[in-house]
Amino acid sequence: LEFLCMKVAILHEMLVKLGGAEKVVENFMKLFPEADIFTLIYNEKKCGKIFPKSKISPQVWDLWTQKIYNFTGKQRFCLPHMARAVEKLDFSEYDLVICSSSGFAHGAITKPETKFVVYCHSPARYMWDWTNEYKRDLGLFSGWKKYFLRPMIEWMLFENRKWDFSAGQRSDILIANSQNTANRIMKYYRRNSEILYPPVETARFGAKISENNFQKPFEKYYIIISALTEFKKIEIAINGFNNLEENLVIIGAGDYRETLEKMVQWKNISFVGPKYGDELVHLVQNSMGLIFPGEEDFGIVPIEVMAAGKPVFAYRWGGLLETNIDGVTGGFFDDKFGEDFAEKFKIFHQNNLDGKFLPEKCIEQAQKFDTKIFEEKFLKLIA
Repeated sequence: LEFLCMKVAILHEMLVKLGGAEKVVENFMKLFPEADIFTLIYNEKKCGKIFPKSKISPQVWDLWTQKIYNFTGKQRFCLPHMARAVEKLDFSEYDLVICSSSGFAHGAITKPETKFVVYCHSPARYMWDWTNEYKRDLGLFSGWKKYFLRPMIEWMLFENRKWDFSAGQRSDILIANSQNTANRIMKYYRRNSEILYPPVETARFGAKISENNFQKPFEKYYIIISALTEFKKIEIAINGFNNLEENLVIIGAGDYRETLEKMVQWKNISFVGPKYGDELVHLVQNSMGLIFPGEEDFGIVPIEVMAAGKPVFAYRWGGLLETNIDGVTGGFFDDKFGEDFAEKFKIFHQNNLDGKFLPEKCIEQAQKFDTKIFEEKFLKLIA
């Protein structure tokens, strides 16, 4: 009842795609349907169905980040302006500000009497533990960029880290999406945080989909569901399946797709592009399980696949250690560069064929992360 009397704002860094973090924001909107939505970059074409333009605060259109994005279509060019943009937003008329942050949104400035709640998906990896990968992705280790652009980027990262630490102190309530994220919050911000796992639509992936409406690339196959970027480490799975007989279906889109396609040596690997709704659920339900080679602080996709009764084979790191139970809901490989991928996958695959990963156990594990549990715990945390 207290919340019904409050004026609420919901802030999320970038509404330019629909992923796991945006699912969290969508749930915040369900809890607070009258809330105004703030973001630093907005793409109506990609996000308008879930986050209508009419719900977006007019303040967003005046931000330099939005203007740069409108001109370039690239969020990367907005990064140098993100910190100033979030501090420019005016939340003085709000009683409660709920922030979904992966790098900058937690730096919003609110009045002392405004309750400021931050749900942290991850302290910005490009500022902290993935700085070298970020510089490599920009091509800063060779050519003219090494001597002219790299010093500027390194100075920007240095300044951003100072700002990020300061911004990390601003919230009244700090929530981490996993124990792994909580550990990184303590390391980089020196703060304790509450742990609340993201919401997963377990019922959606558990509901049976008619097989008459969609086609399968193979009769039997494993799947990857991911943005096709260098950070997702999909090349580890491709290199592994190049030496295996099993089939792999890669679902998703991204600038790295062309590079990944060139790595494929056999016809057992198929790129099918992004899939949504019932078609995605159908592909998951008819798969043999999920391949998850990347590093994630939590990872919603593995839970969605478990909700369909399917096992997960993943890199033994981060949030997957909190969700994937070795020998019960799936298995792991251990080498960061995938040196043991094929060897460990063969064991996992044989166990899968032998029926050791019971669908009911996978579903039981997934239901621990259901949307209803998230909503109830979130309201308790901020009350």
